[in-house]
Amino acid sequence: MPTFVLPQVAKLTKGGLQKLFLALTGMSLLQKVSYSETARFHSSKEHPVDGKVMHPLIWNLTRFHPFWALMEMTMGIVAARHVMLDTEEDKKKPKMNPLWLFLAAYASLGLRLTKFDFNDAIVRGVLFVPIFTKFLTAMHRDALSAEPSAITRFFGCKTMATLGSIAFPMFIVHGPLGQIFYKKAIAKKLWGKPMPHAFFPFYLALCLGISHLVNEHFVKNKKVGAFAGKVAQKLAGWTEGMLRDTGKA
Repeated sequence: MPTFVLPQVAKLTKGGLQKLFLALTGMSLLQKVSYSETARFHSSKEHPVDGKVMHPLIWNLTRFHPFWALMEMTMGIVAARHVMLDTEEDKKKPKMNPLWLFLAAYASLGLRLTKFDFNDAIVRGVLFVPIFTKFLTAMHRDALSAEPSAITRFFGCKTMATLGSIAFPMFIVHGPLGQIFYKKAIAKKLWGKPMPHAFFPFYLALCLGISHLVNEHFVKNKKVGAFAGKVAQKLAGWTEGMLRDTGKA
């Protein structure tokens, strides 16, 4: 990623970045449609097999595949780079209120309640991710204006900034913690049965608390940061030139 993707993205103009974002969106959609076709799982009401809906048993293996994860990560990098290339003229242009993009992004999830009940992956790939990415870039530009909108001020407040800081630790810990309480094979041995819906607020509170501790005592830890930096440098040294990023054979 550092030696191959980032330098190539950095070379692109705004127009090039927009084309790359569209191409990445298309590739992401291709993966999701291909999986949906193979698993016959376009929606909760489609393609019954012997009277039963065929659910995607290995979807997690597909969506967490390193290649497809790289595609989606690069989409975020492209969006950030696009904002970085704003000129003084761009900054003077009237800013769009990010609220409308925020509402449009989440309204797209409402398709699941209609006859256009495509699965989460397709809705997210076609509508939610592109619109929400546009929302984030619009909010960033709005934050630099003289009078940021209410939604920009809200997401910039101390509480939201704190929640944002623990977002990645929560992404890491919520899965294993959820397995303990909700995975039938594990929860049955530990608690006798999976936890009921009423337990979810406590599960959420545990996720928040543990994520805060991980952020404060691991992510922010200077020794951990120094060690991670050394590992990254070592790996970069071992892989230098392997992707022809330096012109070496």
